Amino acid sequence: MADGEDGSFTFSIAAEGKPYILKVVYKDDERVVTTSFSAFDEPLDVRPPDPAKVLDMTGAS
Repeated sequence: MADGEDGSFTFSIAAEGKPYILKVVYKDDERVVTTSFSAFDEPLDVRPPDPAKVLDMTGAS
C-alpha cells in the first residue's frame, strides 16, 4: 500500500505467471475508486469514435 496525498492506494498483483497488476483501489475520506485490468497479452483494437457522437466544446466557457 502506498500513501496518496489524501488517501491510499492498494495494488493487487497476479500471484502466478508474470506479475501483472490486476486491480488498483484508491480510498480517501470521500470515495473509493477501483480500476481492474484484464486480457493481458491480447490485441487492443482502438478506433476513433463515430463523428456524430463527438461533442464540439470549442467556444464553450
